[in-house]
Amino acid sequence: MSKSTAELVIERFYASLDQEVETSLTPEQKRGIEQALIRTNLATRHRLDFRHSFPFLHRRYFVVFLFGRDLRKVSRESTLVGRIFTTLIITLAVLFCLLSVMLALYMLKSALGIDVFTNFHVGIWTWFMDLHDKMTR
Repeated sequence: MSKSTAELVIERFYASLDQEVETSLTPEQKRGIEQALIRTNLATRHRLDFRHSFPFLHRRYFVVFLFGRDLRKVSRESTLVGRIFTTLIITLAVLFCLLSVMLALYMLKSALGIDVFTNFHVGIWTWFMDLHDKMTR
């Protein structure tokens, strides 16, 4: 029979805990710690939960993207400056992503020779091809 996620979390916790500290805990303390571990680790039911690790240059890296409501009982305190900074960073990241996608689509359109507006060109494709020609000489 496979172990539940809660049991695995608790086992990992006790495996990383010093043996002397574990033996000094009372049953009430153990129960309290286990409940806290379960609440903090298993309450992560997000609408979007992307966790992926990948090898790169003889090391492993990971990417985690979580999106959903904040269900913690104790909310994080934030200042007005922190909220403004966070909003600005998110806005800039979204804007950067949108502009990158638009540039990629424009470059693809130009590479395929599709002319949406006759006799009107932004010039990015021409600049890119000139740069390519200079680099290959």
